[in-house]
Amino acid sequence: MNKNVYVLGLGHIGLPIAAWIALAGYQVVGIDIDKNKIDDILHNKVKIHEYFNGIHISRLVYDLIGNQQIIISDHIKRLDREPAIFIITVGINPINDSEHDLSSLQYSLDMLIPLLVKDDLIIFKTTMIPGTCEEYIAPQLIGKNVMLAYCPETIAETRAFIELNKNPHILAAADNKSWQAAADFYRSLSPAPIIAASNFRIAELAKVVQNVIRDVNVALANELAELAGMLNVDNQELRELVNTHPRVELLRSGPGVGGYCLPNALGYLQATIKETDKFKLALSELARQINLTRPDKVLEVLRRALAENGKQLENATVAVLGLAMKDYCADTRLSPALEIIRLLTESGVRIKAYDPLVEDGCEYQVQSLPYCLDGADAVIICALQEGMEKSLQEMAYYLSPPLIIIDTRDAIKTCEGVILYRV
Repeated sequence: MNKNVYVLGLGHIGLPIAAWIALAGYQVVGIDIDKNKIDDILHNKVKIHEYFNGIHISRLVYDLIGNQQIIISDHIKRLDREPAIFIITVGINPINDSEHDLSSLQYSLDMLIPLLVKDDLIIFKTTMIPGTCEEYIAPQLIGKNVMLAYCPETIAETRAFIELNKNPHILAAADNKSWQAAADFYRSLSPAPIIAASNFRIAELAKVVQNVIRDVNVALANELAELAGMLNVDNQELRELVNTHPRVELLRSGPGVGGYCLPNALGYLQATIKETDKFKLALSELARQINLTRPDKVLEVLRRALAENGKQLENATVAVLGLAMKDYCADTRLSPALEIIRLLTESGVRIKAYDPLVEDGCEYQVQSLPYCLDGADAVIICALQEGMEKSLQEMAYYLSPPLIIIDTRDAIKTCEGVILYRV
């Protein structure tokens, strides 16, 4: 097997994959058209929150570049004319619920196709609208004598290297030769199981359904959290009791669903059925709506909490803790916290925000938790980070009485002197 591997797209998925492949002994060429991203990689300034054996991915990739195990570029240039492996991690951008922009994917193909040689192996990692590989990608490769496979990625930020080596790989391919070549490649990288999919479409659908299921499960947790509040029941205790059942797993409620994968999953399914009005994804659509409106629910709870304690929302000072799109990460894409901040701003609230992992998350961000809390009329906990839980228990020292905390993450327990609202 050729030792040259080209990774197109060096974001939250592509960069860890490039490093992972290089660590397995391959010569890797990482390509991204974003020159700022390239500059960050080359100068050890990557902000993705990933570690390999205690080494931050920024330093890891920087050292791999120094050892000439990874070459970084803003364009594709083959190292030789021997058959190689091309990993495509470039994403699809939503336009609306059922329309999507494939231009980034097409741009990658336009760069790649003129450079292909016989027996090159192309593996797509991107979450796809079911039918994309078969109907959009494969026709463009007809007559090129190359191999084509699809292996959707399932890694979570902060756990990339663990999950690349552990999570099963769903693998579909254009033919047996392509499947075997891709399977041999993955076996050379990790002992993780390889699960054969019978065709591209079912593999694409499986990945999207995985994301939709998680979105629905979060929506259920959010709905039940709202019910618990109406019944004056502690949601944290409720979840703990519910989960004593061996076949039940009620997730933590939260301020919404962020990131790229889950919020866009429903749209990928809607795109596959947009030509028919005979079938509706009613449950998935309702779940998406529940999760989309969670920031509004947080604002409602804050308004009520302040009013019940003799304060008004307008001109209040609110500390927002956690700007990331989920706990223990640095990614702010579609973060519910940022939507909550937007709603607060529109309501005339003075805002201070704190997140120790996120850099430049919003204009209201401050660099220390005590300063963020000092003088706040209320606190909204949107996401947790390492070490934050202990600090939360001590926050009463900094707040203006009464001590109002809106906890969207079941992060703290009820304690004396704190008026706690769970969302």
